Amino acid sequence: MLIGVASPTKSLLSSADFPSILWRDPRVSTTVPLRILRARSGAAEAEPIEMENVDCPNCGISRHETVLVAEDMLTHLGGTFRIVRCCDCHLAFTNPRPTAESLNRFYPADYSPHHEKEPERAHGRWKRRLELALLRRYFGYPPQPTGLLTALASATARVVIRRTRTRERWIPFRAPGRLLDFGCGAGEFVKQMRDYGWNAEGLDFSPRMVDILRQKAEFRAHLGTLPHPDLPAASLDAVTMWHALEHVPFPQQVLQAAANTLRRRGVLGITVPNFDSWSLRQFQGDWFGLALPRHFTHFTPATLRRMIEAAGFRVLLVEQVGRDGWIRKSARNLAINGRGPKRLTRLRSKPLAALVARWTELTGQADSFRLVAEKR
Repeated sequence: MLIGVASPTKSLLSSADFPSILWRDPRVSTTVPLRILRARSGAAEAEPIEMENVDCPNCGISRHETVLVAEDMLTHLGGTFRIVRCCDCHLAFTNPRPTAESLNRFYPADYSPHHEKEPERAHGRWKRRLELALLRRYFGYPPQPTGLLTALASATARVVIRRTRTRERWIPFRAPGRLLDFGCGAGEFVKQMRDYGWNAEGLDFSPRMVDILRQKAEFRAHLGTLPHPDLPAASLDAVTMWHALEHVPFPQQVLQAAANTLRRRGVLGITVPNFDSWSLRQFQGDWFGLALPRHFTHFTPATLRRMIEAAGFRVLLVEQVGRDGWIRKSARNLAINGRGPKRLTRLRSKPLAALVARWTELTGQADSFRLVAEKR
């Protein structure tokens, strides 16, 4: 149901939860039609959810086709959501999508990326030391130069660290070493990179999360998105976006801002769900990687690569990353909802899901992929 249009002076911002900068795009009018969605029966909801229709966030074309309709498996709010594919650049995106006023309701207090992990055990700390040795020898991490002990430790690491998931966040070091983790959440990666020799900082659009990080004062935490007033041009050596880019309303704008903040040959590291994955084709609306409506953009290696290159980067690496946990959760969703062939519900088994995840990596259709690029 259409409820008219938003007033040009009306803010699409919930000041308590999300900064308005997330919704600023010079190509998009603030007078987009809004639609009201109700929660499905039985779900607690204080007020309706406001939705907005958008054009392609990459090329601005309004022509698109529906490819999938699914619900939010986390909150069960808002009924169903639609994913469309642009008829020009073929980028897939959620449309309509929640406005800034409504989006915070899809990020519950127990949202897992906003919670710290348990402290590592001795085995985990030992693997971290091996990992750092490998990163020093092959990726230029400080201190340099490396010696015989580092060479032996890195050789051991190449044998011990075999899973692609473990290598997912490896990026080359760039001096002097100022790194920004975009969408840092609880800051685990930032703290790890500080231990590895980077001058690492975090950026997140959750005021509650940034307040917590600032109270801990373990590293510098920025509130908002890119571009950011505290991050001027050519001030960074690396920007990482681990499962973050799919959450922003205008990814092209964020990537161009990242390129602007990086020095020449600065590194960009990204991991996103793979909208061309075997799991999506099998589980469809029950695929864990959809995360509707929190995920606004649904990338394939081809569509992300084009967007990255258009922003001024040279792609160094694109690698498939299998996720057995996502496969198990997708199989669980399918079983709960009673949809799809029964054989897929067997993938709730951890060993079987691990085998399938590795097979999807080898065949180029894993649940996620990582991309590493450098500024031209």
